[in-house]
Amino acid sequence: MGAFWFDTDYQDQTNPFFVPPTFVRQTNVSYALFGQSSYQITDALKVTAGVRWTSDTKGMTANGPLIAAITTPVRLSGDNVSWDVSADYAFTDDLKLYARIATGFRAPSIQGRNLAFGDTYSTARSETITSWEAGLKSELMDRRIRLNFDGFTYYVRNMQFSAIGGAFNSVILKNARAGLAYGLEADGEWAVTDNLALTGGASWTHTEIRDPALKTAVCAQCTVTNTLDGSGNAFLNGNPFPQAPDFMLNMTARYGFPLENGGEIYAFTDWWMQGYTNFFLYKSLEFHTNGNYEGGLRIGYIMPGKHFEIAAYARNITNRQNLQGGIDFNNLTGFVGDPRVIGIELTGHVP
Repeated sequence: MGAFWFDTDYQDQTNPFFVPPTFVRQTNVSYALFGQSSYQITDALKVTAGVRWTSDTKGMTANGPLIAAITTPVRLSGDNVSWDVSADYAFTDDLKLYARIATGFRAPSIQGRNLAFGDTYSTARSETITSWEAGLKSELMDRRIRLNFDGFTYYVRNMQFSAIGGAFNSVILKNARAGLAYGLEADGEWAVTDNLALTGGASWTHTEIRDPALKTAVCAQCTVTNTLDGSGNAFLNGNPFPQAPDFMLNMTARYGFPLENGGEIYAFTDWWMQGYTNFFLYKSLEFHTNGNYEGGLRIGYIMPGKHFEIAAYARNITNRQNLQGGIDFNNLTGFVGDPRVIGIELTGHVP
């Protein structure tokens, strides 16, 4: 059992430079009571259940040259009872099946950034989520191999989104009627020898906005592929969640060569790949990416006693220009990750 209390009060400043700054003060008080219990039904089967009650209140005041001062706080409050139930079944000491059903809650939100540009603030209602997950955890070959696999789905009601940018460079909170996601995940580790270790992971996820009436402003010049209304706003029903890759792959490999003096020379590499990712709520030919990947390499020497290490490393060794996001107003551009970086690192650990 436990309790949680969170209380914050802070002030943001937005300076558009063509007028003096606007100040937005926001407060948030959130508290909760929660409890969880497990019961071992049999030697193989264990059931766990938990419940949490949460209350959350947000407030906002503001003043600036382009708005009438908001002296009476804008307030939003929400409370929720969420719960989860899970079960673990151990077929053997090395193979376990698990399943879980859970609910969750995100409190209402207030966004005041647009006040600095003479526009109004925006709000979003509370969202709730129900999720299901089931999978297997295993250890094989005398525990030299670990493999995990799971499938999941979740459904979000009143899903909160931030509509960022567009032709008018705004930041507006929006509630979708619902959001749906489902997918598969797998990860593993393999100690091939005492000196060579491999890891890998993969995931596939489908996400979908479900709201036939939801729409948002779009960029002024890009090629929008969604249906538009008479004012040029895009309908979002069926679009993926923004910044949600449809698949991810990653792997690492490490080989260590022990020395007679107690030190070690090692080589380590890591790689990842990312599938189709839409940047914004609307879809366009320009503002998405597909097939990003990056690799790293590190060769080092760990000194006897394991307290000091010197290594040469390279990040993004293929010098890949990975598009990571966009700005869909003003200069209408994308931005990429770091180019190839090569360096030397000395690390010390206190005994």
